[in-house]
Amino acid sequence: MAKTNKLSELENAQTILNNLETKAAEMAASRAADESELAALSFPAHAASDQKALARLETIKQRAANREADMKSLDIALAVAKRNVETAKANEAAAEQRQHAGEARVIVDRIDSLFASADVHFKQAFEALKAADGRIEELHGLGFQYPTAVQLRANVIYALETSLMSLPKYLWQELSRGGLRFLAPGQRRTFSQFWSQMSASLGREIATRLGEKRDAA
Repeated sequence: MAKTNKLSELENAQTILNNLETKAAEMAASRAADESELAALSFPAHAASDQKALARLETIKQRAANREADMKSLDIALAVAKRNVETAKANEAAAEQRQHAGEARVIVDRIDSLFASADVHFKQAFEALKAADGRIEELHGLGFQYPTAVQLRANVIYALETSLMSLPKYLWQELSRGGLRFLAPGQRRTFSQFWSQMSASLGREIATRLGEKRDAA
């Protein structure tokens, strides 16, 4: 047996209203047809006492009386059907609103965790940068002048700006009004990228001071 799709409350209410409106239109057409025939039969029926016309008039009058009663009850049914459609629309809108609210709750919970994660990782990142700056000060205290404060600051700022370029466009545009630069490809870098080069240079200087021999290339 083929599976039938169950109509929604709104679809069912609208179908009933459509059927009633079709029925009302058919009754209106029937009344118009009877009125036209009545106009044609009235003179011979009353002026000439045409028995056939009189009989036909009685039939039309009886049918008209029954139809008028039906149309009155149909008007009541139409009013109810229209209210049912409006109620179904309201119910459907409320159901959709509840569904969206449920989906929004899931999204809000996810955003909560995302911003909490951002707080943790920003804190860790800034603590790491502060700690790295302190270690470089220790290197300077040991007589290693590289990297200089100017070199370090320039590279850290480039790395920060590179990271900030990944922000949503509206946030980056807001920050750019305060002077944030849009870096050219050659200026973009990560913290580990610029430090790996500095670390390699420091490693060579440390090896030299220790008197370690470098392998021939």
